[in-house]
Amino acid sequence: MLSPVPLPPYGSGRSEREVRLAVLRPGQASPIRTSWCWRRLLLGARTLMVLGLTVTVMTMAGCHRSSGEIPGLQLPGAHRSASTEGAPTVSPTAAPSPSEPTSTAESSTGGTPARLNRSLAKNSIYAVDLGDTRVSCTVKVRSPKPPLKDANLASYGKKLVSCLVKAFAKPLAIYGIDLTAPKIKTYRKSIKTPCGRFRQRGAPAYYCSITRTIYWPVTGDNGSEAYTFARLGYIGLVAHEFGHHLQGASGMLSEYAQRSYETKSRSERYLLSRRLELQAQCFEGIFLAVTAESIGLSSSDRDQLRMWHAYTGDEDPPGSRKPDHGSSAAQIRWLNRGMESADFGRCNTWTAKKKSVK
Repeated sequence: MLSPVPLPPYGSGRSEREVRLAVLRPGQASPIRTSWCWRRLLLGARTLMVLGLTVTVMTMAGCHRSSGEIPGLQLPGAHRSASTEGAPTVSPTAAPSPSEPTSTAESSTGGTPARLNRSLAKNSIYAVDLGDTRVSCTVKVRSPKPPLKDANLASYGKKLVSCLVKAFAKPLAIYGIDLTAPKIKTYRKSIKTPCGRFRQRGAPAYYCSITRTIYWPVTGDNGSEAYTFARLGYIGLVAHEFGHHLQGASGMLSEYAQRSYETKSRSERYLLSRRLELQAQCFEGIFLAVTAESIGLSSSDRDQLRMWHAYTGDEDPPGSRKPDHGSSAAQIRWLNRGMESADFGRCNTWTAKKKSVK
C-alpha cells in the first residue's frame, strides 16, 4: 500500500496492494489496517480448479488486502478537522505545480532533457508504451508456499526491485523520469517510520514515499495474506509497491497529496485513493507483461492472480473495510489492463469514469 493501501497483489487482494505510498489515509495517524485473517475463523472451504487440479482452499474471513499501503506523504498544515476522520489522509511535499510541465536534469541516457509533466491526468509517464518490449530477469521465481526464510526475504525483494528498475529505468528516462531503486526493509513485530508505525498485521507491505522504502513484515508470507496463494505472489506484491514508487518518481504524488488534503469530502478522498491504488495495480500488470517469458507467466498464474484479488476488494468482509482500494472486479480489471497492453497510457485511472474505479 501507499503508506497507498494494502491489496492482494491482485493490493496488490486485500493483503497486498499493494503497499501504499507512505501516504496516510485522511484522519489516520497510521495507514495500517487491522488484520482480520487470524481474528476470524475460516469462513469456508471452496474447491477451485487450477491447472486442471482440484485444490481445496480455505477462505478466511476478511483476509488483508494483498497489496500494501501508502503512508508516505506528509500532510500540509498542522492538523485536519475532525470531519475527515476515518478517511485517507495525505500531505503534499514541496514540489512544482503539478499542472505545469517542468524541465528536468539531463536524463541518464545522456540525451536532451525531456519536459516532464508531473500531473495526475497528463503525466509524462503515459507516453511510455512497452507493448513490444521484453525484459529478461535472472531472478528466480519463488512461490510463497512454502515461505522464504525471514532472513532471505529482504535479499529476494532487492533482486525483484533490481529487475523492476531494469525493466523501466531506460524507457522512463527518455521522457525525463529519473527512476532509482527503492530500498527494501523487512521487520519483525513493528517498525516506526516517517510514514507511521507498521506492524505485522494490517497489510502485506507498505511503501513510504518519504524514505522511498518498501516495508515488508516478515510474517506476511506465513499464509495469512492472499498473495501467498499465487505462485507469483512475491513478484506481484513487490511490483504493486514499486508501482507507488513509479507514481512518486513521475511526480504524481505531489498533486495526489495536495488534492487529498484540500478536499472536504470523505467520499472524494476515497475516490482519489482508489484511483491511486488501481493505477499501481495496472503498473504491476505492465511489469508482469514485459517479463512474461522470463517469469513463465501462464494461464494458471492469471487464474491465481484473479483468485488473490477476489478476496481483497472493498466489498469483502470485514464490514469495517473502507472503500479506498477498489472492488475485486476493479482490481482485476486494472491488473489485466496492464498485462494485456504493457502501455502506461492505458493505466490513466485519473481520467477514467468513476464506475471503472469503484
